[in-house]
Amino acid sequence: MAMTDFSTTSIVELATLVAEHLHSHGIEVVLVGGLAVEIYTENLYLTKDIDMVNINYQAPAKIHAAMLELGFHKKGRVYVNESTDISVEFPSPPLSVGDELIKSTTKLTIANRSIPILKVEDVVKDRIAAYIHWSDKQSLIQAAAIILKHKLKPKMFRQFCEVEGSPDDYSLLEKLCEQASKNRLSTMMELESVLTELLIRRL
Repeated sequence: MAMTDFSTTSIVELATLVAEHLHSHGIEVVLVGGLAVEIYTENLYLTKDIDMVNINYQAPAKIHAAMLELGFHKKGRVYVNESTDISVEFPSPPLSVGDELIKSTTKLTIANRSIPILKVEDVVKDRIAAYIHWSDKQSLIQAAAIILKHKLKPKMFRQFCEVEGSPDDYSLLEKLCEQASKNRLSTMMELESVLTELLIRRL
């Protein structure tokens, strides 16, 4: 019988447990979204949502049956379980960031369980795309937080910014990372105040 009480299970542990359970049913998933951001920012950003893309295109009914075994039932677009306030969602495939299809991923191993996850640079691109397409400022802050935490170079993302959006989007990301780095800022709140200042200057 699969475990169904997750009241003491952390979100990362739960994600690995769900991924391994789905894998045992022939359902392959990759972790994306907010939890990937939480992992790569080392908890600067926190979420209660697990987003996983099913990359081998299994029928929704098959995923549904596997999730029911873990005590998760569907409520709108997400799967919920009474023992935890963490929800699980399966965004539609294909696995992509903006208009770019993802060809390779990496693995995260926690307490002998593993879960496929987007590579760090693809999580940054995913957040940049959310800013460009939905004007979601928090997503740009998350992108910058990951860049700073992993000592990535903003120029790695120049082409992506320009293809998805415009040179202005890249220059905003670059300035945000430069100022944060120069002033040794790392919290989401500090990054938000720098971004707000940069956006005001553009008005």
